[in-house]
Amino acid sequence: AELIDSTKLMGQVKTADWCEPTIASWRHSVWVGIFDPRGWILKPTKYLKCARDAYCLERMHRAFKRGLMEYGMFAATKKKEE
Repeated sequence: AELIDSTKLMGQVKTADWCEPTIASWRHSVWVGIFDPRGWILKPTKYLKCARDAYCLERMHRAFKRGLMEYGMFAATKKKEE
């Protein structure tokens, strides 16, 4: 938000932290693949990719939970020309 404010081109910047509302979705994504393996079980070439993705999603979950990563949104409107 500070970077956008420093340009003086935008109006008020609103920010929101989405870590807390979305934290459960990281592990849920992994469990969806485990409970419904139709997308990868018959494709042996995808096994390594799925394992790597599950590992990365778990690491991301831990990083968000510990505050090492942040996830959010910002919104601003362009200032009217004078």
